[in-house]
Amino acid sequence: MSALPLLALLLAAGSPQQAEPAVPPAPAAVAPPITPPAAPVALVARRVEGKVTFATATTVYLDAGALEGLSIGQVIQITRAAQPVGACTVRELADHSSTCTGQGVRVGDRFAVDTTVPGAPVVAKMAPVPTEDELASRNAIVVGTPVALVESKAKARDVVIGELPSIRGDLGYAVWLASPSGPGDSQRLQLDVQVNGLDTFAGFKFFADARLLQWTKRDETYVPGSSTQLLVYDLELSQRDPKKGWSAAFGRVMPWFAPGSTVFDGAQGGLRFGRTEVGIFGGVVPDPYTTEPTLDRYTGGVYVNFEAPLGSTLLSGSARGAVVQNPTVLRHYEGELLLNYWAGGVFSASGDLRMGFGDVHAPSYIDAARLALSVRPVPIFWISGGFSYWGLYVPDGEPIATYPGPSRRADGSIGVEATPWLRIAALGGWVDDLTSGLSHTYVGPEVTFTTVLAGLSFGYLKDLGWVEGQSAWGQIGWAPAPGTRLTGRVSWFQTTETVGGVSNSAPANDVGLTLNGTVGLNRWLALRASVMVRAGIDNFEASVPFGTASNVFLVGTY
Repeated sequence: MSALPLLALLLAAGSPQQAEPAVPPAPAAVAPPITPPAAPVALVARRVEGKVTFATATTVYLDAGALEGLSIGQVIQITRAAQPVGACTVRELADHSSTCTGQGVRVGDRFAVDTTVPGAPVVAKMAPVPTEDELASRNAIVVGTPVALVESKAKARDVVIGELPSIRGDLGYAVWLASPSGPGDSQRLQLDVQVNGLDTFAGFKFFADARLLQWTKRDETYVPGSSTQLLVYDLELSQRDPKKGWSAAFGRVMPWFAPGSTVFDGAQGGLRFGRTEVGIFGGVVPDPYTTEPTLDRYTGGVYVNFEAPLGSTLLSGSARGAVVQNPTVLRHYEGELLLNYWAGGVFSASGDLRMGFGDVHAPSYIDAARLALSVRPVPIFWISGGFSYWGLYVPDGEPIATYPGPSRRADGSIGVEATPWLRIAALGGWVDDLTSGLSHTYVGPEVTFTTVLAGLSFGYLKDLGWVEGQSAWGQIGWAPAPGTRLTGRVSWFQTTETVGGVSNSAPANDVGLTLNGTVGLNRWLALRASVMVRAGIDNFEASVPFGTASNVFLVGTY
């Protein structure tokens, strides 16, 4: 048999006369559903208000922290009796407290910050793309599975996440003493009351911030007037719901989105167009020292606020154009622009420029300017710095300075999270008083052990210029229980020159001790106390300088 017929027989034997039914492949395991890309997180607007609980020559302690919306490197404008006194840069954050670098700030000074923080986008996790066979197998399973019809009885409803009104009251006693006894010795009983957003009517909320003082000891040269004083910083009804197309406030208004504007007795109203709000405001300005209503001070003008997301970054800003009238500077026309830029956690910048003209004006018509920058190129390393300028001279006849004098200020820090438990930083700054011509410079390192209790820090500063000398300190925090925070600080100061060009015969050495504590008594009541003592250690005679500022308060929050 030839090879060709044999090959044909073999092929015929291997080929069935009738094709068998195709056996479908075993169903492949169903892959998990594809996770769709998450929508960008909405921007969250915050109104952060608080006050200074303790202050040193270079460090300010605030009663607001990360959970209230503050961030490291953020510049906080400080006010006293509703007037600006300076700024500080946030350096360290806890949940409900923070420290920042700044000068000229005192205990009891206040601050209010409007922030808008972009949420971090969620990274989508994509499952592997299924093959054609997998898709066909899944389709066969779905088509072959019976589905019973079930009548839906659910009813649509609105889900609203509300905010509870916050009412806070601080009742306590404060003491300031100096030895040898000076005219500034004083003591007072103090009641602070804050109401933050109590619902009233038609969407309006009630806000209040007031302080009642009863002086038991004082020097009328520094504290004139009645021994009983009522200071009202905020007392308004406002509607600022971002979901509505308008906003309004009236009463003693703490204005929003009008940078540089003071508190006034009047009204503010605006219209919203997407992420932009424009409006007007105006009223009479209370006395900056007593907060009593006046008729010889007023302000009024227009404002605008906007937000512009730029990819993963955010640009926001606000501007104000206004006329200001008071007995000191007569009539003054002001324009101010505030801009903020965030690029994730890598870079942030904030700038503020105020121009003014009228009966009085600053050199080049620049009343004030500020710039703050913060860079964190990698998570463990940061650089921050800022510059501020105040150019307008305002004669001040009050016993306690109300307005800042012309000055220039720069400060900065650089640091590294060397390990999970060690942070090393260098601080520095410079201040130039343009009226007296005096300058002050400081520089030094700071080391923080972050895992020792609630933080253990050591630092050193070298002071040059108007007040020459050096200082060192150690500070430790402890949070033994929820609602309880204790802080202790020991400082040493050595001054070699008290007034520029006039040296002491020998260096003067002082020591300081500061103890701060907040102890939660229950869910709504806490005890807060602070003791600050500073004394000379060169000799132990009765004339050795000694001073203390101490207070104890009961704090109730609802």
